[in-house]
Amino acid sequence: MSTTAGKTQSYGSKPRVFILSDISNEPDDAESLVRYLLYSNQFDTRGLAAVTSTWLRATTHPEDMHKIVDAYDTVVDTLNKHVHSSAQYQTAEYFRQLICSGPRV
Repeated sequence: MSTTAGKTQSYGSKPRVFILSDISNEPDDAESLVRYLLYSNQFDTRGLAAVTSTWLRATTHPEDMHKIVDAYDTVVDTLNKHVHSSAQYQTAEYFRQLICSGPRV
């Protein structure tokens, strides 16, 4: 049996992440953002950009990112109760300030 069982890994710094999403194209994009937020305390999130894609050519939907972050706002305090003080989740306001829209082309 391993002596490291039940221990989490720690790193000197968190990986930086900038998310590009054609959110609203399909439900999986919204689901992926929800899942990311549940793991976001492990990353240094630098941006959340709603962008176009092959299937969503001329529109972006940053408002859908805002809806998800608004829901995150209702649970972030509970999430922080269950993690170490050195691995706290960012506030919803932090994520709101990162949301932007890519060019609609």
